[in-house]
Amino acid sequence: MLRFFFLFFFLTASYISSSAQSNRSSNSTRQKTDQTEASKPGTLSIHQDESLDEMLERYKKLNQKNNNMPGYRIQIFFGSGRNAREGAYESKALFISDFPLVPAYVLYEAPYFKVRVGDFRTKREATNMFDKLSSKFPDAYITPLSSINLPPLEGDS
Repeated sequence: MLRFFFLFFFLTASYISSSAQSNRSSNSTRQKTDQTEASKPGTLSIHQDESLDEMLERYKKLNQKNNNMPGYRIQIFFGSGRNAREGAYESKALFISDFPLVPAYVLYEAPYFKVRVGDFRTKREATNMFDKLSSKFPDAYITPLSSINLPPLEGDS
């Protein structure tokens, strides 16, 4: 779906660009005045079609709705059986006591309970966390996911 959107975006942008180029010959007097204004130091003149602004606004709204991205998590628990639920929540509590700022998720996919931690954009980020917790969770491993929650950027508070 995202590929089709980007394809649509680039086709529309190329159409707008080609129509803007064809309009240049008819607006030669306007261009001459713009060139004299643009030659003044410290000024910048940008001429673009209004439909480009509308398309950018639609793109912004679409991305605001999309709160996830592909990435990685570390699975620290996997179990089934009578005590699997308790084991999953104990593993989550143990992890949170050591890493309170890293999100932890308990998942149930019948008949298995899983605990996955973190929202990592890159495998390198996941590997750094994995190195920190592998001594306490020896069965942990990094798992790629098609959708994780957007983690905060380093500069965000």
